[in-house]
Amino acid sequence: MMQLFRSRQVAAGVVVSLVTLAVVGLLLVAYTPIGCGPANAMGLKSVSKHCVNTQTVAARPTPTPSPFFVPSPIPPYVPPASPPYYPPVSQPYPPFNPGSSAATPPFPPFYPPSSGPGPVTPPLTLSCRLPVYVGPPGSGGFITFPNATFSADTSSGVTLPSPSPGSPSPVPQPQYGQQYPGLTYDVAFKKWLPALWAAVTPDGSRYAYTSPNSIYVTNVADNSQVELGDGKAWAILAVQAEGVYAINPNVSGLWLLPYSGPARQITSTGYWQAEAAGAAYGTESSALPQGVSTTINRLDVTTGISAAWFTRSGGSSSVVGFDGHGSPIIFSWPFSGQGPEVWIASSANSALPIMGPSIGISVNGTPIADSHGVWFSAGIQDFSGNRNVQVLYVPGSGVYGMSSIGAQLAGGCN
Repeated sequence: MMQLFRSRQVAAGVVVSLVTLAVVGLLLVAYTPIGCGPANAMGLKSVSKHCVNTQTVAARPTPTPSPFFVPSPIPPYVPPASPPYYPPVSQPYPPFNPGSSAATPPFPPFYPPSSGPGPVTPPLTLSCRLPVYVGPPGSGGFITFPNATFSADTSSGVTLPSPSPGSPSPVPQPQYGQQYPGLTYDVAFKKWLPALWAAVTPDGSRYAYTSPNSIYVTNVADNSQVELGDGKAWAILAVQAEGVYAINPNVSGLWLLPYSGPARQITSTGYWQAEAAGAAYGTESSALPQGVSTTINRLDVTTGISAAWFTRSGGSSSVVGFDGHGSPIIFSWPFSGQGPEVWIASSANSALPIMGPSIGISVNGTPIADSHGVWFSAGIQDFSGNRNVQVLYVPGSGVYGMSSIGAQLAGGCN
């Protein structure tokens, strides 16, 4: 009798299990995507109408997840003794916000003008040669437009001359290295000069270079020389028709060294970076604490009067060149780590943003202005990656990518 009872109990259990499986299977068929295929195949419309349309779900911005039943109670979570650390591939830095400090207000966005859908537009059609160089003497050549092809020029192998016979302070012949300044192509005399762009007069008639204790100025036409400022170490800001504007490195003040006659100290204050069109530009102090914005001052070299000219809140700035009107071109590096931005400050109350990292351009070197606009050596980032380029800023028009040849500028395009 007991054996018969047990047999019936087992049979009842099997029946219950089969019923349970049938119910679960019906639920899977009726309410989950697993059953959609079989239900549609068997023509069970009452079931298939509950199926999720996968194309509709895929088209939704945020898919609705299927119901998920969490068992209760949830088992306690026991963290491992030493969980593994998986650093991200690229950890972004949070945006810098210096807060409400009067010296460093919140950094505003940078919106330079755009000339096209990308960082730069296709090149303009020009017919000229842009002189460039890579570094050592003999590395100069020309990018010729409109095809933007490069040709080396062996005549660029020039070095600094020795002082003229009878000079009171003979200077050893400098070679490529620390004393070698760079190259400039002199359009007026159609020759390469062993000097940076700022150390050549606008008409190309003279260029200057420093010795350990003076400045030598060379006449391009006949290679004659004159020594200026004997007895001091100098750094050259500009070479103009009236003389050489120079500073003593790490010492405040600005000097004019005329080609004849005594030197004149224009001011004993300030740390000056560049000069053009009768004005020098620089800063009041030699350095600033981290997080303090730079103010660029303008100094009238005739009157010696200085006034604030440009401040980019939330960044450090310096003057790197001039446009065709003598307005300073300023590179500004935001404290957030991006940059530099490029600005042209035409007056104390007017500065125009030109380009910067927000449109994928990173400038470097000295910009040079000519009749076409202002040339910059730069790097751009676009769909093809990072590329070294020569770009041209045309006032009122935009920025144009003219050549993918990476080199330093040695003059304007003529």
